[in-house]
Amino acid sequence: METLGSLVDKLTIANIRLWHLEDKRRNQSLPDDERLNAADAVSVVNSERNALIDEIDRMANNAVKTNVFPVVPKMKLY
Repeated sequence: METLGSLVDKLTIANIRLWHLEDKRRNQSLPDDERLNAADAVSVVNSERNALIDEIDRMANNAVKTNVFPVVPKMKLY
């Protein structure tokens, strides 16, 4: 089962992938086929990103509607 944290983690990874793919797509020094492949990948990753955002929205809306919020144990991060 996905958690809000795991979805946000996947969203972060998708955003980083998009950043690098966009850099590659815009890089005029790369061959056209490599830039075209990057542009195609941007489309795929952007669709994945949008699906993650939709799922995060659904999860947040459900928590607000049901007034049930996951309990996260406090953790010392240092």
